[in-house]
Amino acid sequence: MKRMSVSILVLGFLFLFSVGPVGIAADFPEKPIRIIIPFSAGAGNDLTARTFQPFFEKALGQRILIDNIPAGSTKVGTMELLKAKPDGYTLILSSNEAWIAYYYSKTYDFKVWERMVPVGTMTRSPYGFIEVQADSPYKTWADLVKVAKENPGKLTCGGPGSGGMTELIMNDITKAAGIKTVYVPFAGAAKSGAALYGGHIDFRICNPVNASPMLKAGKSRGLGVSTDKRMEALPEVPTFRELGIGGTIYLTGGIWGPPQLPANIVKTLTKKIEIATHDPEFMKIIHSRLQLIDYQDNETMRVNMQDFDKEFGPRLAEGYK
Repeated sequence: MKRMSVSILVLGFLFLFSVGPVGIAADFPEKPIRIIIPFSAGAGNDLTARTFQPFFEKALGQRILIDNIPAGSTKVGTMELLKAKPDGYTLILSSNEAWIAYYYSKTYDFKVWERMVPVGTMTRSPYGFIEVQADSPYKTWADLVKVAKENPGKLTCGGPGSGGMTELIMNDITKAAGIKTVYVPFAGAAKSGAALYGGHIDFRICNPVNASPMLKAGKSRGLGVSTDKRMEALPEVPTFRELGIGGTIYLTGGIWGPPQLPANIVKTLTKKIEIATHDPEFMKIIHSRLQLIDYQDNETMRVNMQDFDKEFGPRLAEGYK
């Protein structure tokens, strides 16, 4: 009888290990997946999510439900993720810049990204694009610098938000150029664009994807970009390194899961992100929007977020000193 009991117990353990962790569906996903966007509709992360949506749905074999929760400077949507059931059916899509708001605002009192589980990235965009109107007298960055030196503190630069990465970039490039300009914060890239195109500011710092429509329409142009080399779609725009005003800075768009998301679900989602990201049609659309394809698996994503945090977090906390 004892031998039979031991045999049954061993067989039971073998069965449990063969089917994987208890409570985790082997055929995930079985229903639609909700992706929280902690920004308003039309923002950069929202555009990336909606562009990626049909390709991710195709790879997963399930619907993706986009849920914009822009309240609280990303906090409300992020808290929604942190309290979500770790079953893979609630995720969040945002860029690395959003998570270091911890350093320069009261949005978070802890590093939220350390509690979330990285899943995978799809794209990256230069976080540093100097844009002016097409009829601006500044044909080059050198033109703008000349006028700024002749009129210290007179030229205005717009960007989304105050105290964050955009203002840091403006401070860096103007300091490197030996000029003084005034930073004007706006509630998002759309509003800083409207101010630029309306002639209310002299230039702005943005993401090329935000400038893409006006660039294509010939109504604006770029004076510099924070890429490691000139962008194929904008070969006439020099890099910050060429101009001697900075280095390479990218925003990475990625998907994160709630705390304790099981490894096998992360593995499934990461693989599907890789498949969707390398879909030729998705790649074509992303390149047309002046973004770059940048697939990273969850571990690479974690390391890169740590590096981004170390490079820019302390500087933001110190107020650009």
